[in-house]
Amino acid sequence: MVKKLTTEEILQIENDLQDNKSAKRKNASKKIRKYKLYELGDALYKAYIEEYNDIRTWETQEEMILALGYIDYKKSLPEIQKRISSLDRNVAVSARTYVRLKRENLNDIEPILELVKSDNPQLIGGATSVLTFDNMTPSDEDIKKLISIFDQKYKDDVFVPQGTTDPRIYLMSAMSRWNKLICETYIMRFLNSSNYYLKKSAELAFKGKKSPYGE
Repeated sequence: MVKKLTTEEILQIENDLQDNKSAKRKNASKKIRKYKLYELGDALYKAYIEEYNDIRTWETQEEMILALGYIDYKKSLPEIQKRISSLDRNVAVSARTYVRLKRENLNDIEPILELVKSDNPQLIGGATSVLTFDNMTPSDEDIKKLISIFDQKYKDDVFVPQGTTDPRIYLMSAMSRWNKLICETYIMRFLNSSNYYLKKSAELAFKGKKSPYGE
């Protein structure tokens, strides 16, 4: 259970967003995400807009982007959309936040279906990761749509850039909780994959367990 912060602690977090040290701003953003400090949405967004101009602090910017999604700060959606359209340096986390801001509920994967049609692996991975991170549960029809898109885009020998998690790992991790009658055929095709991470993710999904490789 997450503890309730005092007014003084929340004020300190808000002040840290304006601190000269990037580490302080980054830590403040993490706390906003952890404690779901909705009341600091305006301050966080303002800090992010200012932070964006400094390409050296991309990690701090990532934390700010993620926090905006976790507190559902919808005013930031146009800005996040711009980051996605330009395939910005933080495109993967921008995709996560876009999904969280755009969806209606945890069953709504329309924003994910929109983004996975892209040709950018980081954008696809960012969008797909929300399925397992947030325990989303799409309708059976939407699951079929996802599988169809992945079938068209991803073959066994697909190239995934170094440092980028294969989106199929996220998908199978999410499938561990979904309708097995629909997902089983997709999962089974990776049980003998030469890719260790895909194989292990498939084995875990088959047992109803999430994959640790996409965390």
